[in-house]
Amino acid sequence: MSGGRIMRISRNAITLGGLCFLAGLLSWRILVVGLAEQYAAADTPDAAAAALGWRANHPAALYQRGQALAGRSPTAATALLQASVWNDPTNAMTYLALAELWASAGRLPEAIALVEAADVLGPMRSPALSRSAAFWFAHGRPELGLERWSVLLRTRPATAGTLFPVLLKLAGDPATRPLLLPLLEQVPDWWERFFAYAATHAPRPETVMFLYQGRARAGATPSPVERRVYLDRLWKDGRWLDAYLAWVGGLDERGQEGLGLLYNGGFELPITGIGFDWRIMPSPGALVETLEIYGSRGARSLHVAFEGRGSRFQHVHQPLYLESGRYQLQGRVRRDGLAPRQGLRWAVRCNRPDAQPLAATEAFGGKDDWQPFSLNFEVPAADCPVQVLRLEQEDEIGVHWEGQGGVWFDDLTISRGG
Repeated sequence: MSGGRIMRISRNAITLGGLCFLAGLLSWRILVVGLAEQYAAADTPDAAAAALGWRANHPAALYQRGQALAGRSPTAATALLQASVWNDPTNAMTYLALAELWASAGRLPEAIALVEAADVLGPMRSPALSRSAAFWFAHGRPELGLERWSVLLRTRPATAGTLFPVLLKLAGDPATRPLLLPLLEQVPDWWERFFAYAATHAPRPETVMFLYQGRARAGATPSPVERRVYLDRLWKDGRWLDAYLAWVGGLDERGQEGLGLLYNGGFELPITGIGFDWRIMPSPGALVETLEIYGSRGARSLHVAFEGRGSRFQHVHQPLYLESGRYQLQGRVRRDGLAPRQGLRWAVRCNRPDAQPLAATEAFGGKDDWQPFSLNFEVPAADCPVQVLRLEQEDEIGVHWEGQGGVWFDDLTISRGG
């Protein structure tokens, strides 16, 4: 074998050996890093120590180990967290943990600088936002804490289960209410959900009134959802005057044109089902609508049509806020083929369960053109702060009816006297 060939074989062997050594070194490095990552991902003190045994500068393991030592050895924890920052300067949680240690050690300016850096690094991460908020609340900057909570509620709606009760507690305490004023002036997109929660769970109605009226004072118009849940809460608490004033205050210019002792008696306005407006409930076998027909004095009249079989009809009503005294209901009716025993009547009651009518019209059945009708009634001085005007079939019809036909109503008004 020639000398040149021997030299070539030797060089190839050396190259192959070097490649094998490099491959082995890389495999070992991959194994070390992989094991360190595996231990660090376990997120426990023992796992962090194991990860550091494989890779002494693993940033996540350094952070976990620093966290574990923070309570009993702040100096060692500080060194570990600083090393974690050095090896991974992008982890907001490490800055926050280090800031807590520095704040406890009296280094508040440096701690604030760290939290400000963390707020830039982790603006959408839930753990970082929660920890940042806790820091700002603990160190006299609650407005910054609320900002972090607001982002949490926007990006992680499930945090409402934890944060809504705390926000409600802030709203319920006159000393902390001013903290919520920025939210009232420029409401976040989660506000409707919080207000609905507050309207349902607030121990005192004054808390809900503050949140609702604060929106109005800030120049914002409460949404239909806010109006509905607010009025429902006032209704539940028997705050009748507050409910009536809030409802009137929420009407737009056109809606205010329908005001009177009876609202929108000509059925010209859209029916909202809120406050002291008409309420129309679904009724199997019956169609309730407002539309124009020959003889209407405006663009619309109320029409109830029956076809088939259904339960006793009592599905159109309007709450009334009348003082005690005598009144007269007037209107026009057009009968459109209902059997007389299935006819509809207007009845006025005090708004109490199972209250008997203060007065009721005849049952409108049969077939006829537009005719006027009237009803005199008296609101008692006691135990009748709110009343209800309801369109209904008489009790004698029983639980069910079967038949066809309809009835039209227009120009309903209530006036004093009678």
